[in-house]
Amino acid sequence: MPETVSTPAVVSADLYQEIHQFYARHMYAGDSGDLDGWAAGFTEDAVFVSNGLPEPLEGRAAIDAATRAGHAARAGRGAVHRHIVTMLDVRPQDADSVATRSYVLVVESVPEGGSKLHVSTVLEDRLVRADDGWRVAGRWVSRDDLPAAPATS
Repeated sequence: MPETVSTPAVVSADLYQEIHQFYARHMYAGDSGDLDGWAAGFTEDAVFVSNGLPEPLEGRAAIDAATRAGHAARAGRGAVHRHIVTMLDVRPQDADSVATRSYVLVVESVPEGGSKLHVSTVLEDRLVRADDGWRVAGRWVSRDDLPAAPATS
């Protein structure tokens, strides 16, 4: 998991809005099938760790490949996922990076099966500023329905 850093509890409205907009566009891209756009939200050397994965994913290419496999599996069953980001906390680390924490609810819809809460998670990201916006340098996802992942150094 990312390091806990003691920082001011309040960030500027402009910074908060930038980060909120990043998540809106990032999650929408993935949910709508724009997997190139979703993958572009990660740095080339990003790390993705989750207690729902057998091992951490290292690098944008590995994250992209895993995402495409999951998307194809869902499409094969006609399922659609919607990631709903809530309770977003943004903490500046330095001029070009922030740590975020939020709850992400994933709603799954299937033809003639309705919609239901698929999973509830805690999302912790380390975002870095790029020339054209923000990128995820590190992502830690903790699913509430699974045991916690072992601590990493």
